[in-house]
Amino acid sequence: MRQLSVYIKLPLFFCCLYLACFSSACAAPAEPLTLYAVERAALISDATIQRNEALALSLSASAIADGQLDDPLLTFGLFNLPSDDFDINKNPTTQIRLGIKQALPKGNSLQLRELKGEQFALAQSHQTAWLKKKTILDVRLSFLEAFYQQDTIETLNKNKDYFETLLATTENFYGVGRANQQDVLLAKLEVSQLDDRINQALNLLEINKANLSKWALGAYEQELNTSLPKLPSVDKLSLIAASLIEHPKTKTDDAFILAAKQSVLIAQEQYKPGFNVGIEYRKRFGEETNNDARADLLAAMLSVELPIFPEKRQDKRLLSRQHRYQAAKLKRLDNLRDMRQKLYQHYGNWSRLQERAQRYRTHLLKQTSENAIAALRAYQSGVADFNTLIQSRIVSLNTRIQSRRIDVDSAKAQARILFYHSKLPAEGSHDNN
Repeated sequence: MRQLSVYIKLPLFFCCLYLACFSSACAAPAEPLTLYAVERAALISDATIQRNEALALSLSASAIADGQLDDPLLTFGLFNLPSDDFDINKNPTTQIRLGIKQALPKGNSLQLRELKGEQFALAQSHQTAWLKKKTILDVRLSFLEAFYQQDTIETLNKNKDYFETLLATTENFYGVGRANQQDVLLAKLEVSQLDDRINQALNLLEINKANLSKWALGAYEQELNTSLPKLPSVDKLSLIAASLIEHPKTKTDDAFILAAKQSVLIAQEQYKPGFNVGIEYRKRFGEETNNDARADLLAAMLSVELPIFPEKRQDKRLLSRQHRYQAAKLKRLDNLRDMRQKLYQHYGNWSRLQERAQRYRTHLLKQTSENAIAALRAYQSGVADFNTLIQSRIVSLNTRIQSRRIDVDSAKAQARILFYHSKLPAEGSHDNN
């Protein structure tokens, strides 16, 4: 009986052990969401990127098809059949004809059409590269803003604990006559305002986490990494500006320019004649007067398309293609100037934010903290009033939040600068944070 009891207890022991391990695994907190993880998920799963890649493959296949000759035309017919008796042997001109025809394009237009299609496919490929950079930028901006709001909530909650403790102390002092009612109301007001600021930050945090959930499933429920993401380093302004000609957007414009140039060349080829060649085998029936079988016939044909009235067709079409070619070059110039202007703007903004961040780290944070400590000591000594104590703490809190705001805005400006780097996101260095 004792042995049976041991046998029963052993399975129960292992079952409890399994449940305990399973519960621990389920209760284990999820890993914080990192910027690198969202970027990687976005590049892999973004439907718009996949759509553009599919379009590039489609255009590449179409380019090959555009460079081929039209399918030959097979002809078959019965000619000169007598309608009175339908006797195929009576009339010597009655024939069954079997032939094949092939249209030949004008000049070198066939190869030019293929080159034009290849440029469109290349433009779509560069457009995909641009879209990857834009997606990474959107991910970084949303993640950084979500990080700021999460960090702000944490800072506000810590200070809320301080103000709630201060409120409880003030209420106790008021109960024994050591504080007035205005001090109690002021402390309550500050706690209520902190609650409202926390609510606002939560709202913005949820909005930006919802944006991240487009690329990373579960991002809305996950906590973010608590350290500010470190982005790839930024090159000198002159180097980035010089590399804009290698940017995917510029490469896209270059491909469209080459495609427009091929269209001009195709239009010029339309001044040349086009040809259509064919050959026919003509089967005859019956016999000649000397009782010999009628000889079968062969026919070779050549049709020529003569562009002898080009004023309303070829001339206008060529003029149209030339204007489009010029428009494509002007669009590239305009896009390049626009990117350069935005690059200068973001780089200048980033430089000033770097200076402000350094000023906050070396002076303002320390000064506001020392001011809050001095105000507390002065209040405890009866030199300063309660309002001075509250205001010094609020100034210290706002300075910390503003310092983080500047850090995040600086990182956002850096992300916008990196967008104008010619390298794709996957080619740059990146910490897993």
